[in-house]
Amino acid sequence: MTLAKNRYLSFLSVLFLFFFCPFNNSYGQNDNIPVSIFGSFTSFRQDTARETRKRNLLGAQEPDTNFTFEKYAAFLRSVSDTSKYIVLPLDEFRHTENKKKIIIGLRHDLDNDLNHAFLFSDTEFKLGFRSTYYLLHTAPYYLENPNNMAVHSQKILPVLKTMQNERHFEIGLHNDLITLQAVYNIDPVHFLQNELSWLRSNGIKITGSASHGSPYCYTYKYLNFYFFEECTYPVVGQFVNNLTLPLSGINVPMKKGKLSDFGLHYEAYFLNNNKYFSDATVTAGVRWDIGKLDPRSLQAGDRVIILLHPIHWHKASVNAEIESFHVAGEEYSSVDPVKKTVSVRMPYGTDRSSLKAGYVISPGAQAKVAGKLQTSGITPNDLTSPIEYRIFAENREVRKDWTINVFNAKNNTCYFESFSVPGFAGAVTIDSLKRTIRAEVSENADLSMIKVDFVLSHGARAYINGTEQSANTDYLDFLRPVVFEIIAEDGVTASEWVVIIVHSSVGVEDAESDKSGMSVYPNPTNGIITMNFQDITVSPVAIEIFNSMGKKIYTEIVNKTGSFSVSANLSGYPAGVYFIKYPGSANPVKILIRKN
Repeated sequence: MTLAKNRYLSFLSVLFLFFFCPFNNSYGQNDNIPVSIFGSFTSFRQDTARETRKRNLLGAQEPDTNFTFEKYAAFLRSVSDTSKYIVLPLDEFRHTENKKKIIIGLRHDLDNDLNHAFLFSDTEFKLGFRSTYYLLHTAPYYLENPNNMAVHSQKILPVLKTMQNERHFEIGLHNDLITLQAVYNIDPVHFLQNELSWLRSNGIKITGSASHGSPYCYTYKYLNFYFFEECTYPVVGQFVNNLTLPLSGINVPMKKGKLSDFGLHYEAYFLNNNKYFSDATVTAGVRWDIGKLDPRSLQAGDRVIILLHPIHWHKASVNAEIESFHVAGEEYSSVDPVKKTVSVRMPYGTDRSSLKAGYVISPGAQAKVAGKLQTSGITPNDLTSPIEYRIFAENREVRKDWTINVFNAKNNTCYFESFSVPGFAGAVTIDSLKRTIRAEVSENADLSMIKVDFVLSHGARAYINGTEQSANTDYLDFLRPVVFEIIAEDGVTASEWVVIIVHSSVGVEDAESDKSGMSVYPNPTNGIITMNFQDITVSPVAIEIFNSMGKKIYTEIVNKTGSFSVSANLSGYPAGVYFIKYPGSANPVKILIRKN
């Protein structure tokens, strides 16, 4: 009795978790069901809502692919050695003894989906295994009308006959009898007699029962196996109603019968076993799966019952795709499913020697790099060069290789990092804000024949009037300011720099402005300028403006003396450096036109 009670307590923990773990058949594939069996049936499913499973690789363990037909097949193969194992349906398990071997009873509860259970049974049938499938008489697939618990459906018979007669599985009753009385006011004794008579008259040999964990058990504090007098005692845990039911405030006697009254030989929870495993068991949010049972942990003489619910199981996916891929801080990423490539652009200068990629791959798939299992957002890789992600589909037989190319964006800066005049050491001022450079050289330097040395921002190139310039290579004429156009490595970003080289005896004001009485505002300008003249004594005044190549682009004659202002519109000319001359000016006055 102590052993039986321990089994009851184990059953309670399984039952609780089973009640409150939602069923999720992500694939629900019916394409392998023979038409001759199902005819015009639509579906035997009870829960029609489907949830698409999107699994990221979370944690360093093997991804959860344990509820696949293929994983179950792998387990069956591991116990296929008949010199060590005897694997049987429960009716045969209960009276098979062999202390030199491990005896395993396979039990499956058909809670919600008969056609999916048929697919599940393919795995066992093809490998030559037999098991017991318990038919739930309160499930919609069993009923002609899902709202009437008392009328069965003839449509299930061809499926059951095929499973029993051709595949040699045992068909049992998934007992929900007390629920009939407590919830639907149906006499469970008469119901069971009628249903067993109907099933048996159609060739379905029912010899055993397995109690169903209906949610109503918690409402009315009963277990369905209390229906049988042999299973009434002891009372288990909080399921205290083993004789009466509290209906409408009245304790109503519970209808009961003996197993033998119905030609039944056993109740599955009362079989002789010393080890019990069930996929209804959930620990710390993780459902038990067949992969957690190592056959090597079993010993000769063990009597093992394994309960699996086909509704939790599915045919493994053959997809091995990368659905999305990203790296923190990226500028953009793209996935090409045809070429099996991933491209990720990082900001210029990113260290790619140890980056962690986040990704979503096909349901149940896993990713490896050089044989190392990857974890999304956790596993670092050296991505300075393209690497290969090998994606294994959920069935682990299909695999695809994906090329991951992570590269840095090109530099978009365009400036002088350094500037000098080889052979003529002198002060050099680089004004990055105004984009000007002023260099001083000795008195003996020929400004018309100057070589300059410079370093640009990484990847940038320098041009003068469209001709690319190389450091310390060509002689340039610096009798006038020279405009350099710097184009960044990205080929898009550009800037203009004015370079002025003067003899060291010439001051800044002498090189860039006029002391004789003229100033220009604004400078730099977008093209509209005002020239303010002071103390002009000669009239008329001829104002001339030249571009950096010395070509005159503007002339105006002003018949005034003293102080006055002249406006000019140069907005039609390109950005660059221009020079203003007029009678009496010591040096041309430089202006800089910039375009927004």
